[in-house]
Amino acid sequence: MRVVYAFLFSVITVSIGLSQEIFSANPPGETRNRSYHVLHYKIEVTLHDTSKSLDGRVTTTFVPLLPNFSTVVFDAGDMKIKSVTDAKGKALKYSSTPESLSIDLGQSYSPGQKATVTIAYTSSSTKGLTYNNTDLKIPGKRPQYWSQGEETTNHYWFPCYDYPNDKATVEVIGTVDAKYTFLSNGSLLSVKEDKKNKTKTFHWREDKPFSSYLVMIAAGEYTILRDNVGKLPLEFYAYPDDTTNARASFKETADMIRFFNKTIGVDYPWDKYAQIILQDHFGGMENVSATTLADGWAVPDARWRIDNPSTSLIAHELAHQWFGDLVTCRNFRDMWLNESFASYYDPLFIRSQLGEQEFEYTMFQNQASGVRVDTTRGRKPVVSVNSYGENVYPRGSAILDMLSYVLGEDSYNRAIRHYVLSHQFQPVETNDLKMAIEEETGQNLQWFFDEWLYKAGHPIFNVSYTWDEQMKAVSLKVKQTQKQDSLTGVFKMPVDVEITSPSGSVTHRIGIVTDDSTYTLPSAEKPLLVIFDKRNRLLKELNFDKSFEEWKYQAANAPNLVDRILAIRALCGKVREGNVTAILNDRMERDPFWGVRREAVTQAAQLASNSDSVAALVKPGFLLASKDIRAEVRTSAVRALQYYKGADIVAVLKGSLNDSSYSVISSALASYVKADSANALPTVRQFLTYPSHQDRVAAAALGAYASLDSTNAVTLACKRLGPGDNVGMRFTALNILRRYGRGRADALAALKDALGETTHMGVKYFAIQALGDIGDDSVVPALETITKDPDVQFSGVAKASIDKIKKRLGEKKD
Repeated sequence: MRVVYAFLFSVITVSIGLSQEIFSANPPGETRNRSYHVLHYKIEVTLHDTSKSLDGRVTTTFVPLLPNFSTVVFDAGDMKIKSVTDAKGKALKYSSTPESLSIDLGQSYSPGQKATVTIAYTSSSTKGLTYNNTDLKIPGKRPQYWSQGEETTNHYWFPCYDYPNDKATVEVIGTVDAKYTFLSNGSLLSVKEDKKNKTKTFHWREDKPFSSYLVMIAAGEYTILRDNVGKLPLEFYAYPDDTTNARASFKETADMIRFFNKTIGVDYPWDKYAQIILQDHFGGMENVSATTLADGWAVPDARWRIDNPSTSLIAHELAHQWFGDLVTCRNFRDMWLNESFASYYDPLFIRSQLGEQEFEYTMFQNQASGVRVDTTRGRKPVVSVNSYGENVYPRGSAILDMLSYVLGEDSYNRAIRHYVLSHQFQPVETNDLKMAIEEETGQNLQWFFDEWLYKAGHPIFNVSYTWDEQMKAVSLKVKQTQKQDSLTGVFKMPVDVEITSPSGSVTHRIGIVTDDSTYTLPSAEKPLLVIFDKRNRLLKELNFDKSFEEWKYQAANAPNLVDRILAIRALCGKVREGNVTAILNDRMERDPFWGVRREAVTQAAQLASNSDSVAALVKPGFLLASKDIRAEVRTSAVRALQYYKGADIVAVLKGSLNDSSYSVISSALASYVKADSANALPTVRQFLTYPSHQDRVAAAALGAYASLDSTNAVTLACKRLGPGDNVGMRFTALNILRRYGRGRADALAALKDALGETTHMGVKYFAIQALGDIGDDSVVPALETITKDPDVQFSGVAKASIDKIKKRLGEKKD
């Protein structure tokens, strides 16, 4: 799963009677006890547009796992149960709670003895199923349905065992308005049209078992584009009015499947692969054989693809068809087995297309996220209850790259193939991966799993070296300085050290086993450069004591882009020791990799923001970078021009307003209002209606406009906060109301309306926060209603906002 702006965990545990289990509950995050195994779900649903509800009928075939089995309990949330019958149609007694359905089977079953129950019900819950403008009340919105099962929300639209440690085959029969196309898992067996009732019924079936949270339904008005990989059909559910961008966005899917088939060593396992785009979707969800995707991220227009191609999103969700769907985490403590693998195999595909440097840059960024989450949110193991999203996505990806480094790429690939083949169609936990590695390669990596997955933190290396001319050797001192306790110890890892001298480069592999060691490495000549951790394979912080001249040499000559970035950062801390600005200007113009050029711009901008004299020296570099071939570099350079004024700067910024990249235009608007605030208003006003994908430019213009005319900007923000606008625009409006809306009745009214948000929970969350910042007594009742919300994140932030308001009003009275 890929989430655009929030990743929330909520594990639902349903107690089953003590007569059925040894214990009735599990500790949070632990694998849930099962008393039965589902063999097959037959799900029949009829979706109703206007009432935003469904009529359902689910026939579940299962076998008990415990003796004397007479009561079965399904997860079933917010449903009205109409009837329950057995395989012969006999009515069964049942009782329900808001989260579960308990059925008296009328007899006792033995382990392995098949039983079947059919549940008829109705549901209007929106927790697991989104009815997106199916009542057509929001102009411009497309009517759509879609389910979202991860983590455990599918039981709000069909009764099931809603936890990933059970797998079953599934068929879905969906009846919808005749104008819709209906998608579900597996193969399409039939489509039947009822012309009298103006409906269509689609029958889908997947005969290979998978976890219930990966069952999906989606419906809307689509054109289906098709491709294939051999006999495997590929389907792309595109909007009829935008098939050109859909073809461009999905064109690499076949190549991705071929790459993953070869790299993983296991062919794509399902009957088809479909991708369906949805309006107001959160990002991407890897349902078995049928991925749901946010339309704005998956199918951008050509100009948006300059800055944000959808390759990574599409590859990430596709990789899940193996990692997450074919093999599935047994419990959410082991979520990394789903998400880290998808976050690693996505950049592996991009490496196959764009080369090693793009891959190394992505891993460097993932490592940085792993370090940052440790230092900002606190240390927490990757394998843990409610582990951070940063842990199971980017940090876990970096850990897999270290695993490949430790084993060697060939051994790593063989081990992963063995892991997938050994556990296909099964739930897994982290130890299954460790054992598969040992079985295939003979390597016991308990030490690796312990320090990187079961424990937390990261190594902080203090490194220095001297060269002994008589011994013709480098003495390398390596010390680990991270806090050591029960959660974080000494990190044992192999490390490659590269020594470059006038005669060439030599690489030595050393083994880090203690927190303070010195290594003697041969070097016939005085080194020009010593690199610790060649190719940057380790997740770490590195403090390498080098001279200004060696950092300068590294910035210009290190073969690896990460080493050049590290040199640039180190040099910016040594501005009093040499001409750093000349080096930055040189890297902005000459570095062969765009990420290094952007880093030079970013570091120079930080220096320029604090020193007028430095700003004057790096200005030529910014001006050159504003015309860089890569939009990412131009964006950063144009943003840096906010620290300057003058006709030449204004001319460059106005020129950037015609850039091909939406991102560059957006940054140019933000800088323009600072560089020429007295004259910028008419130009900025023109961009308030600029046509761009997801209203990216118009949202940036509104943000810039607020700094020039906050009164009118608040009026516009109130109009752009509604559900008919794109989410980027809505968040811009929220920020404006939060900053400038105090004392404005229209601002409070708009924010109160946003409290009823059902599509974008982030909008609701930040609206609650904004009311805490600018609200008065009139909004407290609405916030008090939110404090009763069963979702603790909303109730908690509502309570905090009420406290803010009362404190502020109390201070005024005093």
